[in-house]
Amino acid sequence: MLALSTLCAPSEWSLDRAVQSFRAFDVRAVALHREPSREEIAGLRPIARQLRIVAIFGEESVDSRAVLVVEGGPVGEDREQSLENLCRRLHALREFPVALRTPEDEANHPAPHEIEMVRSSLPNVGYWHDAERGGLEFLEVAQRWTRGASFHPLTDLDLGGIRDALPRGAPGVVSCPPGTSKAEVKEALARARGFFRA
Repeated sequence: MLALSTLCAPSEWSLDRAVQSFRAFDVRAVALHREPSREEIAGLRPIARQLRIVAIFGEESVDSRAVLVVEGGPVGEDREQSLENLCRRLHALREFPVALRTPEDEANHPAPHEIEMVRSSLPNVGYWHDAERGGLEFLEVAQRWTRGASFHPLTDLDLGGIRDALPRGAPGVVSCPPGTSKAEVKEALARARGFFRA
């Protein structure tokens, strides 16, 4: 399943306006690039009945079916202790489908081996692959628990590798940087569809 990230919409747009605008791109699913405010949640709920929200990059849910894509956070002075703190935070979200996002760098959780460690204590937690942050080595370790992936199709990525690593039904989210033109978003979607329908 292909989805479009609200990150692709102009940054000055509200989340509900961004989601509604995606109907023009013929997508049936969308990912929220940030956690919505309480007011935004109220505005998004009716839209979520028409366009499925597959992922929310934050810890507040709009739709119980959406995966909460959570940042692992910085590694503390004691890496083991900061990983335990992360597990406590994730445990508090146990009512929702949750996935740990690829970290920005080595100063943040999770390292590839830590994904399996988190899973051993919290079987409800999965992994979300952010292709802009990490390579296929993360997917090789966490493929069984991958709940989705986000990527920019017009960059030099192995889209076939991402597609093949995603479990059946897990969303692939097209994520374009802010300021991307409507034509570029259409091109990115066309390229992604070429791989994901293959």
